[in-house]
Amino acid sequence: MRRIGMYMAVALAASGTLCAAAAQDGVDYGSALREARQESGALKGADLDMQAKTLQASALQRIAGPDLRLSGFMGRVSTSVNLDTSAIANAANPILDNLPPIPGINLPDIPNSIGADRIVNLRSLGLSSVWPLYTGGRLQAVQTIAAGRAAEAGAARLTSEEDIANQLAQRYFTVQLAREALRLRLEAVQVFGEHQSMALKMERTGLIAKVERLKADVAMDNARREADKARSDLEIANVALSRLLGRKEPVRPATPLFVHAEPVGSLASFIDAAMNANPAWKQIDSKREQAAGLLKLQGSQFSPTVVAVANYNLNRGGGSYARANWLVGMSVSVPLVDRIDKGKMLQAARLEQERVEVMASQASRDIPTLAESQWRTMENARLRYLSMGSSIELAQETLRLARVGFKNGQATSSDVADASLNYTKTRLEQAQAACDYDLALAKLLSTAGQSERLAELARSARSVIDLTKD
Repeated sequence: MRRIGMYMAVALAASGTLCAAAAQDGVDYGSALREARQESGALKGADLDMQAKTLQASALQRIAGPDLRLSGFMGRVSTSVNLDTSAIANAANPILDNLPPIPGINLPDIPNSIGADRIVNLRSLGLSSVWPLYTGGRLQAVQTIAAGRAAEAGAARLTSEEDIANQLAQRYFTVQLAREALRLRLEAVQVFGEHQSMALKMERTGLIAKVERLKADVAMDNARREADKARSDLEIANVALSRLLGRKEPVRPATPLFVHAEPVGSLASFIDAAMNANPAWKQIDSKREQAAGLLKLQGSQFSPTVVAVANYNLNRGGGSYARANWLVGMSVSVPLVDRIDKGKMLQAARLEQERVEVMASQASRDIPTLAESQWRTMENARLRYLSMGSSIELAQETLRLARVGFKNGQATSSDVADASLNYTKTRLEQAQAACDYDLALAKLLSTAGQSERLAELARSARSVIDLTKD
């Protein structure tokens, strides 16, 4: 008896310690969702990618406008100057040769060319500008593709948010289910402890055979093992939830398992919401935008390009003079032959656009199918939970009668053990139905792009499994 009492005290204390250790950290589902999103590396990465893609799209807003560049040069320049004097030499040299000699003067022949080398220190400072006037829509296509990439990154971020919400719901309500399982297993240990004590007294007074007392011992040992396993399951579930929230200590969920007495929405309403707000649609829309931009870009590769150019330079040479240089004009480029087969690139862009439309068509079938499957799973769990009231009442009464019957010699230890196990099993099935309902509802809301509603729906539910007293 003392050993049983000590085990019960340790078991109850362990359960209470596990929950009380984190009582001050009790967190409802809405707060837990905010924490999970703040701690999620996947969501942070998706957010950074969205910010980068958005900045890239913003950086291209003025791509079709003019630019202005300041350029400068400073250095030494070596130049060679050659002057062709052959015409002068051919005409003047015969005349010079026929002149009478002049005493003291020797007239040389005129060379055919005169050359000179010169090294100059040169400094140059200039402004230049290029303004694309017509590109056949290529620059606008680049802007469209960049905007589509930013939208796709935003859709990926929404998908990450929904994934985190689903992951949190799985871990959060698994902890609540594990807590309820441990509480029921500890109740069973208490019941079997009382039964074992009674069987021992009745054996000593000769009211039952030793085998009945041994059966009570076996039932007690089995109950202990189930309680130990339930405690281990709760510890594992707590670790998973705590790590998801970035906490080192166990987290005590404050939102209980819940079930609504009436459906939270019709199947048609959830399908409509999923068709309007599912993150997959935003991703498909962004793909469409990118495919349209790519098609426009490849289609405009055959168009000419017209660019306005301007340049102004002030060059200073080695002397004391200054000379200003300027240029204003237009440049026209018409593609004739390219190393890349632009026709095939255009065909590939059309195929990409077709691929996106195939994805959209498939999603239009898959998303409502997924929403309907999740809605029916949720409703099945809700109805299963609500229909178990009579089964629990019957199991509880059967256990009471079995314990009374054993005390009066009208039932065996096996009858008590079977009744207790059936009662615990029925209560666990009800808790599992509530957990299944909560998880199915979380998935359905995620499919409909409404994960934020789960915390509100949990507060509005009337049927809850109260774990505040465990």
